[in-house]
Amino acid sequence: MSYRDRGPQLPPLPKPYEFVPLPDGRIPLDAPAGHQRYQAERYSGTLSGQIIARSPVHVASGLLEQSGDRKYPMAKAHFRTQGRLGIPATSLKGCIRSIAEAISRSSVQVTKAREIERDYLPGRSPEKLDIAQRIFGALGYQGMLRFSDALLPAAAQSVIIPSPQLFRPRPESTDTYFDGRRPYGRKFYMHGTLAKGDLPLEACPIESVFTFRMEFENLSAGELGLVLTALGQSEQAGQPRFYPKLGGGKPACLGTIEVANLSLSGFAGAAAYADFDPQPQPLAVADFLAAAQRDGLVLNEQLGRLAEVLRWPREDRNCPDRNY
Repeated sequence: MSYRDRGPQLPPLPKPYEFVPLPDGRIPLDAPAGHQRYQAERYSGTLSGQIIARSPVHVASGLLEQSGDRKYPMAKAHFRTQGRLGIPATSLKGCIRSIAEAISRSSVQVTKAREIERDYLPGRSPEKLDIAQRIFGALGYQGMLRFSDALLPAAAQSVIIPSPQLFRPRPESTDTYFDGRRPYGRKFYMHGTLAKGDLPLEACPIESVFTFRMEFENLSAGELGLVLTALGQSEQAGQPRFYPKLGGGKPACLGTIEVANLSLSGFAGAAAYADFDPQPQPLAVADFLAAAQRDGLVLNEQLGRLAEVLRWPREDRNCPDRNY
């Protein structure tokens, strides 16, 4: 039986994503702060906190393992480190970076670079980087942040989530993503009611609480504020609240997270010159969020659009359980 003999096909479902538009104008590039010395007006320190799962979270390990579930004896396994369920640092950093890029004047890193307008192309030298590259890193430059794996308690148990089969993204579908040479924006998947399917995924259940840690060095007050905004703390600066998404199954509404109970400590570079062993002091998150606004590093139009796409809860929409 050929494809055409299968009878009438169901109409496609609405797309589970929206675009955050790119800012107008050329993306500014500048030299990074570097790692060779502390700069007097920049901050170094640590941020610790919790990640709360607001929908099941699945980050694939790449393995297919026995699940212990009679209905689904085999499942796509979740990431573990030293036997503990968690979110790898790379997934967490990538999630936060994508948000920081969307709400700041940052270049487009992953696209059909030959077809995009030159204004949005990244710099070609480690001495000419956009703000996201200076903070998170670029080819030839390490960046100023280091995330740890976000881990659950050792006794935490996973669940099996029967999820829909998802197709791969199709970046070659230029009509979907481009208006001529200009992208429609950066794509983010919306929250909603969890979709059901026949693909068993091992996941961390709703209300799972991960602990994480982030180390930073030589960030300006505004740059640190941009990172905190990307972590979903915008409400503290009087801006709309949003909830990030990460991991696998985002179109089916897995991966909704809330970053909470943050503890920020550090010191300004000037303290490193006055003391051989400067001790970190508590820092107020709200002060750095305000600095990001004051320095114009957060684009409020893009932040508002992102907050609309990533608002939660979203009981008004069902995530697609078949081809969209």
